[in-house]
Amino acid sequence: MKNNLGGFVPVHSLGISQIVAYGAMFYSFAQIKVELAEKLELTLETTTLIVSLALFTNVLISSYVGYLIDKYGGLKVLSNGLFIGSVGFIALFFTNSLLGFLFSMLLIGISFSSTTYNVAFSAAIQLDDQNSRKNITIITFYGAIASSVCWLTIGFLRNYFGLNSIFLMLSLALFLMGLYFFINLNFKKEEKKSNSTKAIRNLVPLTLSNKEKIIIAILMVFGFTEYLIFSTTALSLIQFFNSNFNDPSIAIILASTYGPFQLIGRFLEMKFATFLDARLTGLVASAIVPVSLIIILIPDFYICIIAMAVFGMGHGLLTVTGGYVPNLFFEPQVIGRVKGYIWAPTALGMACAPFLSGIFYDNMNNLIIFLLALSLCPILSLLIIFKMQTRF
Repeated sequence: MKNNLGGFVPVHSLGISQIVAYGAMFYSFAQIKVELAEKLELTLETTTLIVSLALFTNVLISSYVGYLIDKYGGLKVLSNGLFIGSVGFIALFFTNSLLGFLFSMLLIGISFSSTTYNVAFSAAIQLDDQNSRKNITIITFYGAIASSVCWLTIGFLRNYFGLNSIFLMLSLALFLMGLYFFINLNFKKEEKKSNSTKAIRNLVPLTLSNKEKIIIAILMVFGFTEYLIFSTTALSLIQFFNSNFNDPSIAIILASTYGPFQLIGRFLEMKFATFLDARLTGLVASAIVPVSLIIILIPDFYICIIAMAVFGMGHGLLTVTGGYVPNLFFEPQVIGRVKGYIWAPTALGMACAPFLSGIFYDNMNNLIIFLLALSLCPILSLLIIFKMQTRF
């Protein structure tokens, strides 16, 4: 895949970046939030609230990040964001105060907004518009195992080396990933062929028709509700299964199960991509997610495995839906800003997840029931947008 600077950046590197970014700045807090609260001498509710506020930074700056993507390219934004996240975890390593925690999480929030799917998907569209649906799916193959890789790795480090070793490992992973993109952007011979001037010249204010405003509003609702459901569920699974089975090892195994099944959902999406509209595959996926949430309430190990499989496949496919559907209606030249608008409420859904997970820590069944009711929104959103005319 050729980038717009002429250098060679494999789509797989964008995928690996999502394992690192999501693993470090989202999934890690599902396992370390209790130890983190103890280190800082804060309540669990306060700690998870601050983590949520860090993710809320994403809501505030997502449109600006989209502007930077259109102006400088998604890869440059991604590289800089990874470096910022690395500094954030080094700051967490050294801090023992509330003020230091707030500063560290601010950096992590900025990094999260600049490194995750919104940026990686925009980069994939900028680099290869025609094959963007396939490339976005490939990126999500890697993102599908972010939770499993993170939770298993952090579980090992926490047991044998302690909390601070986790901060160092996550910082190093973010730094090395950022360095990879930095080298590709700045030290390859093809850099001399840069056409970044053209990218800036083509940057014009985005004027929206009524149809475009409706599409963006619908995708905002879809993004907010889908990611609120997924993020809150993902961050609550370990506690949910631990309360049901009273075994932390089984809880981690069950919670990690959905990750690999996201790969199956995304593999199916890639197979269907040649003959099915992305909105239709998304509609089917959005219908099976609430089914998985119903099944998960049955306290049987093997039934929970099935629930996690269904949940993983459903969300795995929906990630591609959210990443690709905007490209059905908007040109690559403005996709960064469009995704920035859509990503703000999506980020809000993710930002609410740690706090919801914290306040429902001792009452997981009620949380699942709430998420079940909310799961109607993604279905209705895709139904409304299904008949709208696309650009190709």
